[in-house]
Amino acid sequence: MLRSIRFLLLGIFCAFLSTVAISVYVFHDVDQDKIGHWNEAFAGLCVEGVLFTLVVGVPAWLLTLLGRQLFHLRDFSPRPMLALFLGIGVAVFQYPWEFAGRRLFPKLPDSFLVFYLAAAIVVCTVVLLCDSFKQMKLHKAPEPPSSLV
Repeated sequence: MLRSIRFLLLGIFCAFLSTVAISVYVFHDVDQDKIGHWNEAFAGLCVEGVLFTLVVGVPAWLLTLLGRQLFHLRDFSPRPMLALFLGIGVAVFQYPWEFAGRRLFPKLPDSFLVFYLAAAIVVCTVVLLCDSFKQMKLHKAPEPPSSLV
């Protein structure tokens, strides 16, 4: 389980850093006071990336751990590669979501981010628990009869 959570955190953080680099250095999508100070804007967004990783990853880990205890899935962990790709997806989808929220509703950008954070935590938890159920079913599936040919 711990391996899967580490891969989730790694996926979120690495994808967030890549997205931030493209956002700052290619699209120049920064606050008005940071225009021309690209490295400073990138450093600030890196700190935000660490916080985003922890805000999404730690509650997802705790809720998944709680769900595994509740549903008696202690012996079945989600696959680490699934967690990695889930983390990448969460981080990559965050930038377009926030960008669209700022453009469509400029007075409510924080509401869009809070909704996204809550949805990301729930989605990560559900996907990891579903994969644990899948691992349990695969482990408990009856083996096919061997043929004596």
